[in-house]
Amino acid sequence: MKKSKIPAQGGSAPGGKNQKSKIWNSGFSFIEVLATVFIIGMVLVLYQTALGKSHYIRYAKNQEIALQVASNKIEELRAGGYDALPGSSSFSDSQLDSLLNSSAAMTITSFNANTKEVLITIQWDEPIGSAARSVSLTTLITETGGL
Repeated sequence: MKKSKIPAQGGSAPGGKNQKSKIWNSGFSFIEVLATVFIIGMVLVLYQTALGKSHYIRYAKNQEIALQVASNKIEELRAGGYDALPGSSSFSDSQLDSLLNSSAAMTITSFNANTKEVLITIQWDEPIGSAARSVSLTTLITETGGL
């Protein structure tokens, strides 16, 4: 005589309800997968935004350095006075070392008989991007003072 398999109390036969429930609960639900994809997507968007902002922050910092160098040079030339103005040339400044491939030039021209125009131009390259950046400041220095 063959004995039939009778499940014990609280169990179920193979292929029964409890076994299907175990298989179904062992994986991820569709909602869990969607939530994970959404979270990963948001992290990637925030990362891209942070990278973009860091580029603009670096550009603003470099522009601030260039403006400071140009402003300092103009104040130095004004302090020397009209008669001490040099000819057009390039110049150096210790702050330019922090700018990539930087150069500084001053162009001094006669505006009229008693006034000279001074143009200070600072150029540099950004680490990311192909175009060179530049900042220019212009002022007038008179023979008798005033500007």
